[in-house]
Amino acid sequence: MPQQKKFLPAAYKAMYLSDTIQVVEFLDKFASGSLVTAVYRSRGGTLIKLYGSPEISGFFFHLKDKIIIPVKNLGAFPKEPLSRLEEGLRSNFFGKITAFSVMKEYGKVVKVETENLDLIIPLFAGKSVVVQDESGKEIWRDKKDNGLNLLEKPMKDFPLTFVDPLFWESWFVEKSDKEREEEKKKKLEEKRSKILSAINIVKDDIKKHEENLAKFTDFAALLKANLWKFDSSEHKNSVLVSDFENNEKEITLDPAKTLLQNMERFFQNIKKAKNGIENSGKRLETLSEELEKLALSDELPAEPKSVLKQPKKQQNSHVPYHEFHAKNGRVFLVGKEEKDNDELTFKVALPHDLWFHAKDYHGSHVIMRMKKGEEPKQQDILAACALAILYSKAKKGRCGEVWYTARKNVTKHKGMAAGLVNFKNAKVIYMKDAAMPEGLVKV
Repeated sequence: MPQQKKFLPAAYKAMYLSDTIQVVEFLDKFASGSLVTAVYRSRGGTLIKLYGSPEISGFFFHLKDKIIIPVKNLGAFPKEPLSRLEEGLRSNFFGKITAFSVMKEYGKVVKVETENLDLIIPLFAGKSVVVQDESGKEIWRDKKDNGLNLLEKPMKDFPLTFVDPLFWESWFVEKSDKEREEEKKKKLEEKRSKILSAINIVKDDIKKHEENLAKFTDFAALLKANLWKFDSSEHKNSVLVSDFENNEKEITLDPAKTLLQNMERFFQNIKKAKNGIENSGKRLETLSEELEKLALSDELPAEPKSVLKQPKKQQNSHVPYHEFHAKNGRVFLVGKEEKDNDELTFKVALPHDLWFHAKDYHGSHVIMRMKKGEEPKQQDILAACALAILYSKAKKGRCGEVWYTARKNVTKHKGMAAGLVNFKNAKVIYMKDAAMPEGLVKV
């Protein structure tokens, strides 16, 4: 069995070009012909799930770590909140993969080709992940940059890190788990230090409140006992009074207030000090409990989150459509409800996509993803029509007419009910005995 390195040299930062070529050749051999079924974020990178490969379940790339690896165990890659990269790929990269290659003239740049689209993944800092059509026309990129530049001289050649490309998965998962554990310990220690610092501050506050309580209790009692000796409406900087052991004592006053008002101020300060001791005591108790839980559970307590501060997309994770993939890579989107139909047609669909709807029946809008300028195939049109019938009130009889036209021909006026639209230049196809098209996979 090929030897797997447990730990790489400290200077190691990312895959060598030789490693990247080896992995991409492996993907080209075992993943070409597979269908892209999902894109999601995991372990700080991007996982593209595939259907149709007997060897692997998908591939994963991590721009920060500058790696691309084949994935067999999807369970080792839990889903995380999407970034702009994954959201963009979900909308713009789909279909059946035809080839993987490395664009060595640009460095560590991986090209993933489908029948109609190319995904360009630069595995170095500062460059965008790009989706383009067959002619090289850009469809989407994840950030602005100046594009790829040809290398002035070839990259250095280093020996392979692993003999077996599949070792990269277990290595990365082990590395990722170790880094996350270290990050967790770091955050736990930071949290612990923060709690201990807060405890010390609260203890200092309690000490100050206790000192103020003793001082103002003494001042209030002495001034109250000796107030008869003075004109209570006088303004003084201080007064000399006899304490309860008959010793003379000076009490500093606020000259802006009368003697009576100063005495009242002392009693207010007593109340304030008592409240301070009580509140600080409760805070100290809470902090001590947090510290104890932190030590017992070894888990970072969840931070309270305000719903108002959460991004809108995180508050509402509802997807307005069902997604179907055909064997040839064609993607169909089917609206779930009336409001979802509007969102699908006017926010998700592109102007050159095809729009379908069962004529004279309530039902879902169906969108067939299209490349700009592409001529639709009859088998794909019939598949979309079948979906329009099956996701409408016509499904009981499994027959009826279906309108279809380019999405750019569909409009909606203000005040129209959800799901209702206007359209032009539509064609009509009659469907009889409509059935779910063979080979159509619901994602």
